[in-house]
Parts: sequence; C-alpha cells; structure tokens
Amino acid sequence: MPDWKLSCEARGDIPLPLDLAFEEVLNKLDPKKNSFLILEHVSGNYMQCGGSKATCTVEFRTYESPTKYRHYVVGHAEGSTATAYVKMSGGVSVRQGEVLNAAEAAELFAHFCAGKKFPHKYALSEKEV
Repeated sequence: MPDWKLSCEARGDIPLPLDLAFEEVLNKLDPKKNSFLILEHVSGNYMQCGGSKATCTVEFRTYESPTKYRHYVVGHAEGSTATAYVKMSGGVSVRQGEVLNAAEAAELFAHFCAGKKFPHKYALSEKEV
C-alpha cells in the first residue's frame, strides 16, 4: 500500500503491517517513550493515536479539498462527556467516552486504512482546529 505511511514517536517511519492489523504496533504505545502513532495517506488524510496501550485517544482528519478538511475525535457511542486525561508526551484532555484502548484503536486504524465506515459502537466528535 504505497499510498500510506506509518510513523511513531520513538522511531519515525515504520513498516506498514502487511496484513493491516495494527494491534501489534499500537500495543507498543508508551506514554513516556513512544506515545503516538500516525497513519497518513498521500492525500493528507490521517489518523493518529496517542497515549498508552490501556488508555489512548484516536483522532483523524479528512480533506474535502486542498485547503478544507474536517477533524474528528473517535469515542464510544454511549460514552461519558466528563473530562478525562490521556497521558502522553504533552498529554491531552478528552471526554471519558473518547478514551480507548489499543485493540479499539487497531480496529479503527484498519477501517480507516481500508476506507470502511466505523462500527456503530463508535461516535465521531468534530473538532474545530
């Protein structure tokens, strides 16, 4: 899949999983040493995950034109809107319902890369950037 690039905080560019199963690389998230992973398409669309294996957050951006894009955070459809904090380099505040784990993030990365819709158990929150 030459149109996609995968990178992480600790090592920069890393090989894209041949089977597009992202759980192995996402299981290596570490809030102190390797706190984010980014999957980027040549179009500029990207998905990123930050945090740790147990608690992370996933967001993505899709371009509608070269200068117009939409930016979303993915959460659980029935998740709490109370504030939560995800530890990573820099840290980030999100809603409790937007705190995921590596297995959930891997599912989202696989769907994003394949151009598939996310399962209904997830909800998108559009963010102004």
